[in-house]
Amino acid sequence: MSSQELHAKILATKSFLQKEIVKNRTKSDPGALTFRQIGTRLDMIHEAERVGVRNLGERQNRKLTRMIAELEKLRNVNLN
Repeated sequence: MSSQELHAKILATKSFLQKEIVKNRTKSDPGALTFRQIGTRLDMIHEAERVGVRNLGERQNRKLTRMIAELEKLRNVNLN
């Protein structure tokens, strides 16, 4: 996955997680992720943004890609 594609997926994932926070606070979706699950994923995204998507190491790149794929599979959402 190129850095531009990864950056686009990161932005979509970040938006999705923000919506999950709203669902969690309003308790409108009982299947929403917990605050802890959302927080750990957002921490990964913020660290990647701090370092820069182009400057990510291979390991960090794989972790982010795996986390995004896991969210897509978990919620049946296409984060694109």
